[in-house]
Formats: sequence, structure tokens, C-alpha cells
Amino acid sequence: MEAVRLASGLTVITILLVAAAGGRGACAFVHRTIESDDGDVIDCVDIYQQPALKHAPPGSRVIIHQQAKPETVSAWKPHHQTWRKHGSCPAGTVPIRRESSNANPQVAERIRRSSPFGRPTAGSTNRFNLSSTTPFGRRAAGTLFNQSAMAAPPGGKVEVAAAYATNAPYLGARADVPCWKVDVHPNDFSMSYILVGTTLDANYRPIPGSDPPAHLTNQIAVGLVAWPSLFGDSLSRLFVYYTNDEGVANNCFNLDCGGFHVTSTEFALGSSFGASSNSQIGGDLYGVTLGIHRDVAGMRWWVSVNDQDIGYYPETVFDTRFTDACYVELGGRVMDSRPGGAHTTTPMGSGIPPCAGSRFAATIMRYNGVNSGGSLFPDDASKTIATTPSCYAANPVGFDTSRGGFDVVFGGPGGIHCDQ
Repeated sequence: MEAVRLASGLTVITILLVAAAGGRGACAFVHRTIESDDGDVIDCVDIYQQPALKHAPPGSRVIIHQQAKPETVSAWKPHHQTWRKHGSCPAGTVPIRRESSNANPQVAERIRRSSPFGRPTAGSTNRFNLSSTTPFGRRAAGTLFNQSAMAAPPGGKVEVAAAYATNAPYLGARADVPCWKVDVHPNDFSMSYILVGTTLDANYRPIPGSDPPAHLTNQIAVGLVAWPSLFGDSLSRLFVYYTNDEGVANNCFNLDCGGFHVTSTEFALGSSFGASSNSQIGGDLYGVTLGIHRDVAGMRWWVSVNDQDIGYYPETVFDTRFTDACYVELGGRVMDSRPGGAHTTTPMGSGIPPCAGSRFAATIMRYNGVNSGGSLFPDDASKTIATTPSCYAANPVGFDTSRGGFDVVFGGPGGIHCDQ
């Protein structure tokens, strides 16, 4: 081990570390370790020894932010993650966040493994039934939303409030996702995200504006989540997710399953953007620009943060070909663990209902789809999902004529009124 004390007081450590980056027993050569003032520890791991990567990472052949017109630029000034105040990872390495000692991995694992993103079923444009066995949400086909169907192991349920679009085909999506400070119950999570997915149903016809398919086999999501049992606190942290089986067995967050290949030195999955990036109710609004896009010339699905590619899912992680998406979703989700059988006070978004407007409630801004040529296009996401509208809701605002893109207000408070 080699340690060097810098003038700033930061200790940079070079060490051969076993599984420090969340691996399963594999050794990774760590070129630098950075300790952040929010408690995170970031290891700069050799890019060839990260959990998923076994070969040199290629570059993205479609970079949607370079194609964005001035009116589609981010509504917010980009922010670095908190750990970047204390250093950066050198070329040839990628930042991997260590698991927090304050996390509760047993609880997090229970939620994660039983909670796919899933997809609402056809049959209604506004309310959908959630499967009783997959709370994060495959929907039971052919039935409308039923509160009793929300029960999920270990006794909790996932609440969804989001807008969606079915104007396929898509090669991705891009939007500004807000940052809010939320107080999350220790066994809950609260997230804001964008998602793309596709179906294997040969009978589904992706007619613009139609209801989505009942089953989405391949899905990719990126967003911000506050998840104390997984990350050890209630800070909003960057996450990616994919499933290749509708979430039946594979619900892969961040570097789970070895699917996501990190390529950026700028952003660490699971790390926060800090208190200075939190929006203020009625005041300044902050967020990050998030994107998902498929390489036009290949089959890699890339994820971008603040218009920088951070990594990709290779074709090999999907058991069936994922050539394009037929569905886009944008909004929020909350895991309500229901201690004692009652709804927790975990908020979604800012905790303010959408009827209060975008200065007070959480708003995903400037959503655009990515078309089959790899270019951004204005997409109508005016249909909504609201599994518990008395508690959390989504309200499509429409197209933003000043900046371009589609805006959606979502969220709401938790509490006992959610069960009414």
C-alpha cells in the first residue's frame, strides 16, 4: 500500500483491494481512493478490472447532447457529485463507490430482489393494477388498479406516479430530473427517474398514443434515489437499473449482475450531488440531465449524466434483442414498507402535490425522445399512471415552448391519508 498526503489534506491511497468496489471476491487495482465529506468513499479502479468490463470500452456513436438544439439544453446548471470536491479519478480508471457501513444490506436486498420496475398493463390510460408478487411493478394483465393488489414482500408496496409515452420506436430518452431533499423512512426508498422498455409480444402494435403493452421484457432506467437501507442515508443518489426478464428474476441496480460497463471518470453510481444541488420549495430549482440512448451503429444502450456518457449496457446482457423501445416512462416511485400496517411519511419528489405547480412540486423538464436516427424529438408524454392518487400523482404540463421538450409535475406526501 502506498499513501501520499496532499497539501489539501486529502490522502490518496494506491492499494490492491479485494472487492472494495462491490465485487464478489475479485481483486481490483485501485489507483486512488477519495473520501467525500458526505461520507462516501470512492475507489478509482482500473477500467479493465471493474465488475463488468473485460475489454476496452468503445465510444458512443450517437451522442444526443451534441445534437440538441439550444432550446433543448438543460434547465439547470450542471453540478458535480460531492466527492469531486476532493479529487478526481485519473485517466484509465473509473470511480466505484464503496458500500456504506450505515447501510442495511439485508433489507435492501429483500426490496431490490422483489421489486422490478415493470410496466402498467393495457386496459386503462390512467390506472393500472400492480402485480401482488412484484411491487416495483409488473402489472397483472387485464385488470384495473386495486389497492389490495399492492401487497408485496416483506409487507410493503411500491407507489408509482408517472407520465408515459408510446410513440415508438425509440432509441432512447433525455430529460432534466429534479434534485430534492427528502426524509425517507429507513426501510423505504423514494426516486425520480426516466425509463425505456420494450415487449416481446408479437401481437402488440406500437401505435402512437396507444396503451402500453402488458409486459415489458427489457427495461433500462436512470434516475436519483434516496434509499437509506441501500446507501446508508437519505441523500438523493445516482442510479441505473436494467432487467432482461420483466423483473421476474433479474432486478439489477447499479453494478449488480455485472451488466453496466462504466466508462466515465466524472460520475460514480450511488453517489450524491450534495446539499447545494437540492431544489428549494418556491425558490431555486436544481437537477441533473439524464439520458438513455442506443448506439445507432451497434446494440449498446448508453446512459448519460449532464450530457456526458457514463457507461453502457452491452447487447449480451439482454437475452433477446433490444433493438428499440416501445415505451418511455418519467416520474417517481416510493417503496412504502408499511411498518405496523400503516403508510409511512416518505415523500415522492418534493413532497408537494402536483396541483401546486412546478415551483413547488417536483417537475421533470425538457423530456425529449430519441428517434430511430439517434436525434432528439419532441414527444408527447400526456398519459399518466397513479397507483395511489390520494397520495402521489402525476400531471403532464405539456410542451415547454421557451426551451423545448415536455414537462411533467409529479409527487406528493406520504402519511396515513394515502390509505384512504
